[in-house]
Amino acid sequence: MKLLLKRSAVLLIFSLLLSLGLAVFLMKYFHSASAWVQYPTNKHLYASGKLVSSGTIYDRSGTILLQMIDGTIEFHEDKTVRTAVMHATGDLSGNVETGAQVAFGDRLSGWDLVNGTYRFNDRLSSGSNLTLTLDAHLCAAAYKELNGRKGTVGVYNYKTGEILCMVSSPSFDPENHPDVKANPKKYEGVYLNRLLSAAYTPGSVFKLVTAAAAIDNIDSIDEKLYHCDGKLQIGEDMVNCLAAHGEVTLEEALADSCNVAFARIALELGADTLQKYADLAGFNSSLTINGIKTAMGKAELSDAEGGDLAWAGIGQYTNTANPLNFMAFMGAIANDGVRVTPKILSDRGIISLPATTETRILSSKTAEKLGKMMRNNTISAYGEENFKGLELCAKSGTAEVGGVEKPHAWFAGFLAREDSPLAFVVVIENGGSGSKVAGSVAVNVLQAAVKI
Repeated sequence: MKLLLKRSAVLLIFSLLLSLGLAVFLMKYFHSASAWVQYPTNKHLYASGKLVSSGTIYDRSGTILLQMIDGTIEFHEDKTVRTAVMHATGDLSGNVETGAQVAFGDRLSGWDLVNGTYRFNDRLSSGSNLTLTLDAHLCAAAYKELNGRKGTVGVYNYKTGEILCMVSSPSFDPENHPDVKANPKKYEGVYLNRLLSAAYTPGSVFKLVTAAAAIDNIDSIDEKLYHCDGKLQIGEDMVNCLAAHGEVTLEEALADSCNVAFARIALELGADTLQKYADLAGFNSSLTINGIKTAMGKAELSDAEGGDLAWAGIGQYTNTANPLNFMAFMGAIANDGVRVTPKILSDRGIISLPATTETRILSSKTAEKLGKMMRNNTISAYGEENFKGLELCAKSGTAEVGGVEKPHAWFAGFLAREDSPLAFVVVIENGGSGSKVAGSVAVNVLQAAVKI
């Protein structure tokens, strides 16, 4: 009897260990199987370590961006197009982590939890193909506009969330990989998708965040006047302006990009209120773009006071902004305060995608006021004649980054057109003036975008 009990106990222990092992395996399988399938030892997809099986990547109009022919990956026939969308498709070596070949490698392989990559015939199933929301020719136009300068251009539909343009520079022709190490300055950060994975000092585009806080929290803000004589001493800190603007309203201060007025507003709001609106605008958090997490912009204001708080409200201090997150903030202002999370995968075809996420970040009234102020920026500061037909609502930023380098040039906003619900962002590293340099890129890209 004792022997039987001992054997039963041993059997029970082995059963428990087996169950535990299966549970651990299943947990790892559901968590990591999509990555396992992309290992070069997978003979369904690789031969001698070389990928020989992959679905096709299309743009929104059905243009082939990447395809596998006789075991060889081929990109779009036009060099400019394939260079412009390289950060979206990825390169042959998988160096671009946010590129489709890496980020959506499981989908391109046709892998699923039940069948793995096994197929009942030699053809890839239609589920192995991907359609991106991008327009290849719009991306090419944006890449040409950057003209070799480091930076990024993004355009998306703020109603549907579809990203139409996602360009990062520097880039390269994925069919002719350059020697990156031989020219590190030219190819600095070349594998980084600057729209998704970079964060820059925002400069004056951050004044939209400060303005939103002011609209909601300062009594009679529409009538209130702020005095600017070109500089403002705050303790040991000096806030300088490009001009002495005199007595200005909030709307005039935004159009003039008056540092002194926004320094005064930031001090009046206080660090806690400004922090709240920075968080609402998407700072200190990431967006998830079809599973790809964006870099976090930061606005850490808990210890900011005096001159530091003033500069934070202007968009300097330690503030940084991710371009795509800020573009989504522009979309929220245009969309009555509701942010539609951008997406890069089209929901056309048989691939099931999560529902588009909508988040209210501003009241409809506040968004409407901000939008009208941004429209006034174009009319009174940037020149309506420079943006004919676009009904542009925008804010420029010239972000000081220290040292002897030129400031980063920002231009962000949206179109107030029912037929073209587009929000955008342009950042050019060390480009200089936001409205002149980044604005000139934006106008040509947007003119092309409205034709889609």
